[in-house]
Amino acid sequence: MSILPKFTSGNSILYLDDNKILRVIIIRPGETAFDRQRHIQGNLNLHLTEHGQKEAAQIAEQLNNEQLLHIYSSPNCSAIETADRIANQLKIPSKVLESLRNQDHGLWEGRRVADIRLTQPRLYRSAVNSPQNVAPPKGEAFDEAQKRLKKAIKWILKRHRSGTIGIVICEPAASIVRCCLKSEEARNLWDFIGKHGLWEPVEIHPPTIFKKA
Repeated sequence: MSILPKFTSGNSILYLDDNKILRVIIIRPGETAFDRQRHIQGNLNLHLTEHGQKEAAQIAEQLNNEQLLHIYSSPNCSAIETADRIANQLKIPSKVLESLRNQDHGLWEGRRVADIRLTQPRLYRSAVNSPQNVAPPKGEAFDEAQKRLKKAIKWILKRHRSGTIGIVICEPAASIVRCCLKSEEARNLWDFIGKHGLWEPVEIHPPTIFKKA
């Protein structure tokens, strides 16, 4: 049985068994009050709305046949509440990871995406097209957030070499994780702000490479 390199971050390489497949289901939490008008949530702790609670229940029901082994969650309230609903429904263990927290958007947190696009158009275009070149005022630079999230994903993947796991995480961190797992360049992240109650599986096959930031 051969072992192929799977993910690399910095100088370290994570190896996965080449005849096994790991499925990672990326789960956007249910709705919060900020999602309705696409306010930037960042690390603000917002609870699920009544509709968001229904979405969490629907997600749990939809995942019944996915054979999840474990749920990991960001420390944001909406993510924890969604993860708890899924874990309780499916009777599987869950764990909150501080390193899965959303990108800190500093002074942009609480503002609508549309307002930033109107008042700071150049900065908005840069954030959409080249997020790696933009740092929110008094917030966390994209590269810093990406590096932290990659480290969290690597920690998770060391513990799960096959089967299916779920990660409940808010936008735009969810899209950053998705791009990392698929070895894609992160672009148009702000298009996903406000997306909620959705999930998507990502199958990890050798010889996909977890590229350096």
